[in-house]
Amino acid sequence: MEDCDDSIACDALRLDCEVCYRAVFEAVPEPVLLVDGQGWIVDANPAAAHLYHRPREAMRGQIVGSLFVDPSVLEGLFENRRGQLPAGIHLRQDGTRFFAEVSVSYIQQRGGSLAILLVRDVTAAREAVIRLEEAEERWRFALEGAGDALWDWALDSGEIKVSGSFRAIIGWPDERPLQGNEIWPERVHRDDLRMAIAAFSAHLADARPITEVEFRLRLEDGSYRWVALRGKVMQRDAGGRPLRMIGTVRDVHEHYLIEEREKRQQQELERAGRLIHVGEMASALAHELNQPLTALRNFSAVALRRLEELGAAGERIREPLKMIAEQSLRAGEIVHRVRGLARKGGLVTAPVALNEVVRDIVRFTEFEARAHAVQFVLDLAEPLPAVQADQGQLEQVLSNLVKNGIDAMRAVPGERILQILTRPGLDGMVEVAVTDRGEGLAEAVRSDPFAPFVTTKPDGVGLGLAICRTIIENHGGRLWVENSTVRGTTFCLCIPSLAG
Repeated sequence: MEDCDDSIACDALRLDCEVCYRAVFEAVPEPVLLVDGQGWIVDANPAAAHLYHRPREAMRGQIVGSLFVDPSVLEGLFENRRGQLPAGIHLRQDGTRFFAEVSVSYIQQRGGSLAILLVRDVTAAREAVIRLEEAEERWRFALEGAGDALWDWALDSGEIKVSGSFRAIIGWPDERPLQGNEIWPERVHRDDLRMAIAAFSAHLADARPITEVEFRLRLEDGSYRWVALRGKVMQRDAGGRPLRMIGTVRDVHEHYLIEEREKRQQQELERAGRLIHVGEMASALAHELNQPLTALRNFSAVALRRLEELGAAGERIREPLKMIAEQSLRAGEIVHRVRGLARKGGLVTAPVALNEVVRDIVRFTEFEARAHAVQFVLDLAEPLPAVQADQGQLEQVLSNLVKNGIDAMRAVPGERILQILTRPGLDGMVEVAVTDRGEGLAEAVRSDPFAPFVTTKPDGVGLGLAICRTIIENHGGRLWVENSTVRGTTFCLCIPSLAG
């Protein structure tokens, strides 16, 4: 009697389960197909009938492969127990097609296994992706047609995708995956690196709407080309951390070459104008100074001969008189050389040891420095490559810079230090830096301290720095000024070394 009761209870439970299953099967909004081990459709819910535009009765007993354009995706459905079928195209009864994804689960019954196929129509999503890809392709076509190369940087993984035109700029022949650091900062010229990093950092920190920067990019052959980069973060996480950045790169190297050529032409015109002023001034100076300088040399020579007659009694003033004679001779040579500045190609060059020139200038100006409580600090690189130069003209430049530094500290309280530094520079150049601890450049000369006839000295003419710059440029070098972040001014020059 108990066995019978148990059997009745089991049948009732089974009936309840079937009723529940049927209710769920009928009500679920997703299309569901029940398929047996031979591939026949056992049942289809109303959502499936609606999706495939087929009556449920017609679908029952139909081969499930008839719903697929490519029925081979169903091979091994029961043997492999796959949880997902490849996305593909499905057929409706009227012949229309749609794109669907199919998830699969399995149930075991007394009559065998059944596969439950949950069908998701993803046609709209796929079309949206296709439209997005087409729009991106048009965007790429338009930008690359305008000469822009494209890049897409996944900041979390570091991987960067670049267009063919980007690879062409750099010279990458292959399609290997790339990391962002293989391009920047790895390939950015060291002189442009700080500027490029600042531009990227400001945008990544959301301080600027986009990244815009121009820098030199190293190619595969080791050469550099100027490029203009634009980029924008397109995706951030919930905390604001940038995840994806896209942008363009444009080759602007030829544009830069044209700009540099125009700049050199402008500099040559300015130099020609300076030489006219210098030549006129030098001619007047030579005419006015030659006679008194000659007299000074003669009188100092006579004074030295008279001292010989005095013997030991004249020793105290012998050295100052010798210095007067040497410096008057040097002054005459300087006037002669300044006149020669107006005649391009008038340099008389020889190998020159810059450190020795610096030591000579310190010796010549030591008396003036002591008079104003200025101490020299020398930081001279050893060994330092020699330069091919006119030593007298280099002495004139350094003497002018040193005296300007001493003048700048005349009214400055506290320690007065004039530092002179030499070092090997970039691209085969040798650099000299003269740094004072004065009050910095006056407002009147800050915009262009090398402009002729501009000075803040009551007794100055305003030609010293202009002449110095012309001398250095005639040597193939450069003279520039840097304001100290603390106090004072640094004048820097560089000229080619013999080894350069």
